[in-house]
Amino acid sequence: MKTSALVLIFLTVATFAFGQEMVNVTVDVEGMLNRKGDLSITVYNNPDDYLKNPVKHLTVELGEYDGSTFEITDLPKGKYAIVVLHDENRNGELDFGGMGPVEGYGFSNNPDSMFGPAKYEEALLLIEKDSNIIIRLN
Repeated sequence: MKTSALVLIFLTVATFAFGQEMVNVTVDVEGMLNRKGDLSITVYNNPDDYLKNPVKHLTVELGEYDGSTFEITDLPKGKYAIVVLHDENRNGELDFGGMGPVEGYGFSNNPDSMFGPAKYEEALLLIEKDSNIIIRLN
C-alpha cells in the first residue's frame, strides 16, 4: 500500500515537473522598413523581469532571411509579453534621435507605445496552444 502511494506521488510530481506542455508562437512582424541589421524577439513571463531578463530570446540576421514571419518554439503554456526590436546597427539596444526612436520596435497586443515602452500588462498574452500573432513596428 505504501509503495503504491509513493508511486502515485512520484508520478504526480513528475507530471508537473516534466510534463508541461510546450507550444510554438509564430510572430508576423509588420512595418520593417529595410533588411539592415538584426531582428530581436524577446519573451518575458514575469513583470519583475520585464525588459530585463527574458525567458526566451531570438535574434535573426535579416540580410540572410527575406521573410517577416518568425517562430518561437518550445514555450511552456502560460502568460507572456513579447517585444520585437529591429536593431539596424546591431548594437543590442533601441537607438534614439531628436524625435524619439530611430529603429523599429513593437509589443505583443500592439499597444500604443509612443511615449515609452508598453506596460507588461498591456503586452500580456495567454498562450495555451500553438498561436499566430502580429506585431506592428512603430
